[in-house]
Amino acid sequence: MSGAHHWRISVMALALAAFGGAPAEAAPGDVHRVVNADLVNLRAGPSDESSVRGTVQRGDEVIELTRRDNWLGVRVLRTGEEGWIFGQLLEPVALSTLGTGGAPPVEDVGFLRLSEGFNRLIRSINADLGYPVVQEVQQPEADLLRVVPTRNWLINGSREAHLMAAAAMYEVWKNHQNGAPVRLVMVDDQGRDYITIIDDETGPNLSIAVPARG
Repeated sequence: MSGAHHWRISVMALALAAFGGAPAEAAPGDVHRVVNADLVNLRAGPSDESSVRGTVQRGDEVIELTRRDNWLGVRVLRTGEEGWIFGQLLEPVALSTLGTGGAPPVEDVGFLRLSEGFNRLIRSINADLGYPVVQEVQQPEADLLRVVPTRNWLINGSREAHLMAAAAMYEVWKNHQNGAPVRLVMVDDQGRDYITIIDDETGPNLSIAVPARG
């Protein structure tokens, strides 16, 4: 990246703690939607080796009944079938209101499918600032998270705040991907790469460019 500064990231855990990005578990009663495949196997148990009971289509909604590691035991709302689906093939649609007095579903500000706790934190920061931090969160490739901040936050937030936020988002994304190598790109208000964190064989590398001002 032309004109960018490069250095090793050695304070990711500190950045995550400062930004409060711990991932949260889903819960029985949550509604999820199939998003990462056109057809998903509904299995008899929480394993790729378990027999296939049926298939679920992209866009189908399921209600969570139980969870084991990265697998969700679900009921398909369209058919009533029950079985197990690998969690990374799903995104949350609505959180359970069991025990909450019928509270409304949590508002998704871009990170709900990655971490309810982190999504809640960003929502709180938005309320404190009086404007949203993030305009959109995209996943154009399996290992890539692309974060589009709002122009307000790019202009009003310091570079240190942008860096800390990107570091925390990277950690949440990596946790969601079960520690696999990932890439995170935060763009500026012209859509150009601003802060980039890329895993290589020695760990995460960080690049920062001078953001454009539209």
